[in-house]
Amino acid sequence: MDTAFLQSLNIDQYPVDPHYARELRKIFGERFLRELSDEEKAELGEVTFAPLLFGNRSGSNLLTNCLHRAGLGFPEHGEPMNIPSIERIAERHALNSLTDYALFLARRWRQHQVIGFKINIEQLFDLTRTGLLNHFKDIKLLHSVRRDRLAQAVSHYIAKSSGSWSTQEEVSQPITPAFSAPDILQFLRRGARLEADYQLYKTIHGVAGIEVWYEDLVSDPKKTIETIGNFLNCATDLSKVDLATALTQPQNRQLNQEFAERFRSELRMTN
Repeated sequence: MDTAFLQSLNIDQYPVDPHYARELRKIFGERFLRELSDEEKAELGEVTFAPLLFGNRSGSNLLTNCLHRAGLGFPEHGEPMNIPSIERIAERHALNSLTDYALFLARRWRQHQVIGFKINIEQLFDLTRTGLLNHFKDIKLLHSVRRDRLAQAVSHYIAKSSGSWSTQEEVSQPITPAFSAPDILQFLRRGARLEADYQLYKTIHGVAGIEVWYEDLVSDPKKTIETIGNFLNCATDLSKVDLATALTQPQNRQLNQEFAERFRSELRMTN
């Protein structure tokens, strides 16, 4: 793939986040990329990269935890392509280029020749145009999504407004937000754009992808993880997949249901 061509495109043609791209390059400066050795190319050439794309409140943390427990090549939690994570990990392990950082992640989490982690779609577009992904054996996308997009948008709005993002957090004085149809609409649009860009990436680069539905994960986690393992051609240990002991738990608050029903009622066009 001609990465020089990708680098020549503007954000309307190839949707990277300019701010993220600048901050990423500032971390490593002139040594942003380096040539891989033949041994390193051969090493990556045996690995399938399975980026886990997601939107807020799609169940991606729960999914990542299940994939880790099943013995797939995913960290238990975290988003290692976020700028603070890159800065912290690169400094701790003396990684002087993005190339070294990518190799570190592949070696750290690889299981059964698969490596994957949470990454947002704009980060994936930018990582692709560096050319580093050209060296993997295969790219297979996992997309964490919900069938009930409105429930997801309501959950995102409440989490951001209240400051309570997961069952792991203890908020001393949680805020109960007021209903806001405009804010919920904003999160609905954001989710729609993420889904569209996921489809765009698949179309541009001709890679395979699988939608992992939150509702299916909650109702039958073992079957969902088994399906992903089959998609990645990777063995799974389903005996350790148990939502009851997962780090994060599904949330279904009464307030979420009330806001979703009010939104439907106020914007419904027909009775």
